Amino acid sequence: MRWLPRLAVLTLGIAAALTVAVPSSGAAVSLDVSQVPSDFAAVMGYTPVAGQLADGTTRLINPRGSCSVPGEGKPFDFTVACQAHDYGYDLLRYAGKKNIELPGTARAQIDAQLSKDLHVQCSAASLTCEATVAVFQAGVAFNSWRQLDGPPVDQSGLTRTAGLILLGGLGLSSATLSLRRRSLFPTPSPGRPLSASRFGRRSGAVTGLAAQLGSTVRRRQGLRASAAPFPR
Repeated sequence: MRWLPRLAVLTLGIAAALTVAVPSSGAAVSLDVSQVPSDFAAVMGYTPVAGQLADGTTRLINPRGSCSVPGEGKPFDFTVACQAHDYGYDLLRYAGKKNIELPGTARAQIDAQLSKDLHVQCSAASLTCEATVAVFQAGVAFNSWRQLDGPPVDQSGLTRTAGLILLGGLGLSSATLSLRRRSLFPTPSPGRPLSASRFGRRSGAVTGLAAQLGSTVRRRQGLRASAAPFPR
């Protein structure tokens, strides 16, 4: 079992490397979410339309988009904000399909716009609305981190997802080994000796061996007494 600590260290190192992996950077063009590339509809299968936020701000949106959470943020009207966010993500997917290099901050720019637009929709300064926005922000931030801040496609999150799975498995294994050790070697309560059943199988084996030794000693003492000469 000496290899277990080494395996744990190796697994931890691999998991850490995967979870802190960063996307490659290079020459990039800026991202303009207020414009539609000429061949966008042909590549992505739909034409963006204009939508308006509560303060009158106009955004280009994916008309088929929605808020990807249970209930879609209702009763608050986050539809246009989420559809604009979907269009922004589709611009990232479009760039990926066209092999267009975007700045490493492109996805963060789109996420920041979503955050701003959601706050605009909370025009009544409702604490419940602001709390809902905070939940949206946390979910979007985690998913962008998991997908290396790149285009949101299925394979983009594999690296850090694998790292998280390895870290979770390592933690579960450590907890299992710790519980197993405690079951074999329990800590006695103050002033209360351990019984054989509480101490486990090893303690029971020791108790059984002690009983056998005691029985052997008593048997030998009996034999010596029977062999002693009668007093004259």
